[in-house]
Amino acid sequence: MKTAIYIEDGVVQLVLTPESDFERNAMRSFEDKAIDAKIFAGAFYDCRGGWTRQTEANPNLIPANSGERSLIVRVSTVGGG
Repeated sequence: MKTAIYIEDGVVQLVLTPESDFERNAMRSFEDKAIDAKIFAGAFYDCRGGWTRQTEANPNLIPANSGERSLIVRVSTVGGG
C-alpha cells in the first residue's frame, strides 16, 4: 500500500493507494457507503504469544516522537460494528 500525506491550505489528507488485489478489495469497503470514522493514535507490538497486537497508544509508554506510534483509522458502516 502506498501512503502519502497531502497538506494544502490547512487541510490534511491521508492518501492510500492499494497495490495488490487484497488491498484493492479492502479499499472498496470504504466506497459509496455511509460510514462512521474514528481516529486514534496507537501502536503495534510483538507479544509473548508470538503474534502482533495493536493497542491505543499510552503517551507514557509510547512517546509521540519515538517513531513507534501509528495513526489508526477505524471505519464502520453507520449502524454497524
